[in-house]
Amino acid sequence: MNNKLLRVLKKLYHHSNNDYDRERKVSIYKTGTLTPAEQELLHASGWVPNELQYIRHDEIIDKLIVLQTNPLLSWSSVGSAFIAGVGGSYPRGISSLASYHSMIHARTHAYEEAERVLACRVCAFSHSDEGWDNLSYIRYAMHLGNNYSGSSFGAYVDMTEFVKLLEQGPIQPTEKDKQAFSDLLHSLDRAEAAETPGKYEKRLTSEKIIKGHAGIRRGMLKALAMVGVIPNRILELAPDRWTDMESIINAESSLDNTKGRSDMEMPWAGWQGSLGVDWSKARAIFGTIKAHHIKEIEK
Repeated sequence: MNNKLLRVLKKLYHHSNNDYDRERKVSIYKTGTLTPAEQELLHASGWVPNELQYIRHDEIIDKLIVLQTNPLLSWSSVGSAFIAGVGGSYPRGISSLASYHSMIHARTHAYEEAERVLACRVCAFSHSDEGWDNLSYIRYAMHLGNNYSGSSFGAYVDMTEFVKLLEQGPIQPTEKDKQAFSDLLHSLDRAEAAETPGKYEKRLTSEKIIKGHAGIRRGMLKALAMVGVIPNRILELAPDRWTDMESIINAESSLDNTKGRSDMEMPWAGWQGSLGVDWSKARAIFGTIKAHHIKEIEK
């Protein structure tokens, strides 16, 4: 997405630029506040300002299953987009990695509430997800680099747009993207044995490997943890199999760093420095990892 269009979307999706539809309980963003030139840019880009859809658990799962046969979607295509997201040339790619993992493992199942949260024990579809939603706003947030892959709903919103983006051509990371991604993995791999996720996030900020704010960096780490590239001391997660979300959520009770903190969640919360990186999983998804160049820090 070019910067000109992104500026228009930031104006369109400003928190003050919407009317609340009380009947459907959804915000609708006002295009009338845009200039004629800005409205024309939206039209020319094919961007739908307000894509409203009624969301149901079973329908979302069925649509994810249909997407499993789309030839454009593969570990290679999403892996390349994710690397471009980490490097900064394509922030939209950050959410795609874990969303694809959710999509390929989607299977028909009834909504069954988890013990600890009001969400499906298998796919984390929240009880609050059912109803009308504005998919355009969520996709705008994904283009900014935010990760919405934590549930089947997020994966659906993500993958249905992502496949259309791939129809325009593959997303290729730049050499700088590849270097940044390699530096991120090597930074994780040289952690001290007792380093916690929270401490690592502070170190990652100081190392200045990754652009973007702390929430975007957290989204990258959560995605890598969901597919097992960042290992977990409670559960072994992997790209080629699915772990029900209830098992992931329940594992938080075994961790000290989630107690009293609403922001630190599994699976990223389950990492510690001694685990480093699972290089076999990293190479299975991303292929050859470019050599890193950041200065080594003595342990």
